[in-house]
Amino acid sequence: MGMDNTNYEIYSDESNLNTLQNLGESGKDIKIGIIDGLIEKNHPILNHLNIHYSFVSEEKQTTHGTAVCSIVGGKGVGIAENVEVYNIPVFHEDSQGELQGCSELTLAKAINEARQQGCHIINISGASLSVNGRGSDDLRKAVNHCQQAGILIIAAVGNEGIDQESLPASLDSVLAVGACDKNGYPAKFNNFGHKLRKKMLLAPGVSMPAAITGHNISLVSGSSFAAPVITGFSALIMRALSLHGNNQAAKVVNRLLFKTATKLQSPVLERQIFTLHRLNISSLLQRVQQELTLHQQNRNAIMPTEDSIITPSSTDLYSTPENVITPAIEANESYIIEASNLSSQPQSSSLTLPKINDSAANNYVHAPINRIKPQADFDARHVRHQEKVFLIGTIGYDFGTEARLDYFTQVMGNGQGHPFDPQQMAKHLVAGDNIEQSDALIWVLKVDGIPVYAIKPDSQFAVLEYARIVNFLNDQEEEGVERVSVSGIITGETRLFNGQVIPTVSPVLRGMFNWKSRDLAELVMGKDALGTPKTDELMNFINRIYYELRNRGYDSHERAINYAATNAYQMREVFDDAYKESLFLNTISAAVSPVSRPDSDCWDVVLEFFNPKERLTTARKLYRYTIDVSDIMPVTIGTLRSWYVY
Repeated sequence: MGMDNTNYEIYSDESNLNTLQNLGESGKDIKIGIIDGLIEKNHPILNHLNIHYSFVSEEKQTTHGTAVCSIVGGKGVGIAENVEVYNIPVFHEDSQGELQGCSELTLAKAINEARQQGCHIINISGASLSVNGRGSDDLRKAVNHCQQAGILIIAAVGNEGIDQESLPASLDSVLAVGACDKNGYPAKFNNFGHKLRKKMLLAPGVSMPAAITGHNISLVSGSSFAAPVITGFSALIMRALSLHGNNQAAKVVNRLLFKTATKLQSPVLERQIFTLHRLNISSLLQRVQQELTLHQQNRNAIMPTEDSIITPSSTDLYSTPENVITPAIEANESYIIEASNLSSQPQSSSLTLPKINDSAANNYVHAPINRIKPQADFDARHVRHQEKVFLIGTIGYDFGTEARLDYFTQVMGNGQGHPFDPQQMAKHLVAGDNIEQSDALIWVLKVDGIPVYAIKPDSQFAVLEYARIVNFLNDQEEEGVERVSVSGIITGETRLFNGQVIPTVSPVLRGMFNWKSRDLAELVMGKDALGTPKTDELMNFINRIYYELRNRGYDSHERAINYAATNAYQMREVFDDAYKESLFLNTISAAVSPVSRPDSDCWDVVLEFFNPKERLTTARKLYRYTIDVSDIMPVTIGTLRSWYVY
């Protein structure tokens, strides 16, 4: 399909843009989450917007975040001037003024926060190259939650101009946006990995007028500034069709944008052409007007079924060389002219796209960890608002750098010790005074062999905590101890030797335990019961809880379940009673307790048992006890309750 040569400057289609803005009331009542740098909210172009910050930050305001916000809703330069903005600063400028990105974990937390704050659309003008475009578990989970809630996530494809995936744009439910120039040609700096080119929507992103810090304006270029264009139009659509708050909103907006888009073809490799979609304001306006007419006739007409949702083609399209469109913008072309103030000619600014860390070792740097306070500084009232963890897993370690690996290679004896062998490392650390080397390792908690948290003692009991961790490793390797549990607070992030970034946990000594299923069975049933069928069933019961309900111990219900699985006293009460009636565990779940004391986070843990031999004639039995997880170390409340259900 060819391409017309008409001017594609977004503001040249003023009539259709104004009509769409009127239909969408310029995004009134639409809340936009801008996950970026800190926005200069008192900028003359932005001072009309209702901008809220995620937290009071001491970071300086960023040009990038300010520019992105102005394209969404700035006076005279924005698409939707009546939107509400919720700014979550995850990118920052260093002392040299260079924009620094964040990790996928930080991004996932920001997406979750935007969802919890009621944002209808989330704009992420940041990207990081990825081998497969899958991202971390935390990032995928955050995006999936938004998809289920009907929240539209819009992300830039990145500016490296290569055939590779980028995150978060490559994730399935994220609307990926690339830039095109004033003539409508795709910018050469767009990334175009296999997933991206199936779902990329082009929007103006070259020489875009935007606000920058210092009460100035500028011409900016990059996929960073194409994404907020789509964000602005999405806000107009949501408002015009009253979609905000509907769990189908993201699908409807996505359908309209792609169904009305102009299709064009662009080369990716030699003799290979792929189809892109470019924002078409005129067609979009017509379709919105049609939908409004249909909506008046039938309020449910715009709700898509699975068959009616329009998405980009799932296969690459090939064409002849005559159809090849050559982008007009070179990847390294800049647009820089003399700086100005608001009353003079806009300047061009070369702004760097913030990087979001993939778990590959060579992918950039992540934002520095916030300064943390010792664990002992937090009393129970403060802890209630912190990110708490109660995890069941196994202990492990990491070196972080080649230098640290070389250090342990030397101290364990060149050619004799093997630092990667946990058994040898355990023997080395418990020998003599070598335990003092324990703080040179990155200690990690693993679930099914996968590191999920780094353990970094930082309280006045840090020496004892390191000693206990070393004992955990020794017991695990020498005594066959199967599991450890660690309770603590998330204080930052740690990059492992392979480049993976995981949360850092400051543990509490009173929440650190290790055990074997056999030892726990002995504690619950007594030594005399060892080797009996009753003990074997209890061990099977314990193992099933650990393996079937394994989790990261982060969310409140996960901490409640994990604590329930380690509370030997409560476990004995449940199992003794269930064993007498020949009952076996069916399910275990946690739900918010309907009755809760002030400033608490109470969950009812329910264990359901059944008789497998008499499933049709014997009622199931439920056991319930309440756990308060508001403190670092969870605690049970009240007594165990049980009843039958049919």
